[in-house]
Amino acid sequence: MGGSIFIGIHGLKNKPAKDVLTRWWMLSIAEGLGRNHGLTSLPMFELVYWADLQYSAPIPEAELDNPYTKAGGEGPLRRYDGSALDKDRAIAEKWGGRTIDKGKDLIGLSPQVDRLLGMAFEDLRDYYRDPDIRMKIRTRLASALRQHQGERVCLIAHSMGSIIAYDVLRTLERQPPAIEQFVTLGSPLGLPIVTQHIRYEFSQTTVPQQVKQWTNLADPGDKVGLDCSLTDDYPPAPGGVRVHDVLVRNEYVDRTGKNDQHSSYGYLRTPELSDVVRDFLTAGSRA
Repeated sequence: MGGSIFIGIHGLKNKPAKDVLTRWWMLSIAEGLGRNHGLTSLPMFELVYWADLQYSAPIPEAELDNPYTKAGGEGPLRRYDGSALDKDRAIAEKWGGRTIDKGKDLIGLSPQVDRLLGMAFEDLRDYYRDPDIRMKIRTRLASALRQHQGERVCLIAHSMGSIIAYDVLRTLERQPPAIEQFVTLGSPLGLPIVTQHIRYEFSQTTVPQQVKQWTNLADPGDKVGLDCSLTDDYPPAPGGVRVHDVLVRNEYVDRTGKNDQHSSYGYLRTPELSDVVRDFLTAGSRA
């Protein structure tokens, strides 16, 4: 048995340079481990970076509204308190207080849907419409996974990265490496436009067969992770595992003072993500 490694894949929109983004992901994970569990060792980590396949140049650090910044205060960060009111309020805000047929209204990525979600989805459009771009992005992740055959892998995927990760895992089913833990953060995998594409390519939405655990972390106020529960959308393959949906509080605040509930840095330091990282490392030390 080889060692243990965390592999991350980022999400929508252009990013800072790969080395910068890699450092910020590692700092976010380390901050969570330190504050939530008093752990100081940093796990092995590799970031799969694909922004350069869609954008000509990375965003300079000085121009970013959302760089990594430490959370305020001291001690453990807040866990989600299980308030039904928070979830109800989030649903009301997302749908503007009205009931709509998601399967009908979100079947395409239109400007109307962009306004509903509060952000543009150009990257996702390109991914679905351009086979060459789609293959290049998938190859980045597939190559990284193959390089770590024989190791215990925890794959952490944020936002659109969770779509890419899911597609790659379905493509590589029954092939190594096994994924000890698959973690999705602020995932749009519940959007009908996404499940429609998955059914078209793979015939059905199921948990990938080589995944031993799948933990889906979502803040109810995250408009990209529109569907906080993936369990009903992704049933287990025969003999497989179920998605474990976990609600969290993503309390990241950007340079403008605005709470960004979709921020990868906020998700990566939540106590619930720290639990997954700690448990993965502990199980590896016993293996």
